[in-house]
Amino acid sequence: MSVRRGVRIGVDVGTVRVGVSRCDPEGILTMPVETLIRSSDLSDLRRLADIALEHDAIEFIVGLPRHLRGGEGVSAKGARKYARRIKKLVPGIRVAMVDERLTSNQAHARLRASGIPENDHRGVIDQVAAQIILEQALELERMSGRAPGEEIILETSEGAHR
Repeated sequence: MSVRRGVRIGVDVGTVRVGVSRCDPEGILTMPVETLIRSSDLSDLRRLADIALEHDAIEFIVGLPRHLRGGEGVSAKGARKYARRIKKLVPGIRVAMVDERLTSNQAHARLRASGIPENDHRGVIDQVAAQIILEQALELERMSGRAPGEEIILETSEGAHR
């Protein structure tokens, strides 16, 4: 199967930093973009919106940090809230959440395998985790033929809308 044509933005939400990645329009290659610092003035969210516009993105893929047994805790609640904020700020672009269990471990392993010393991981680890989240979402789409993840739908006083 194939994936829809269009750039997707991968997002790894942390309490301090947000890792950002993107794919090419064919959904084949993924690449790290940047690490944003979470900010109460929402400048990180505005930068995410700018990145999506710069690349004419069709979708945000936000990592959902579940526990190993599949449950959700405080981090998942925070990621869901962040995904809703993205959807409010950029309503015309699909926002979906995908399971991101163990992506941080995979990101550290990937960086070690590429020869980057452990001390230098901090600046890029979130971007690599966002890249892995995006790769997993693209693989899900290839396997199922459907847009991946749990789509974020905002509630209005007149009912749900996308």
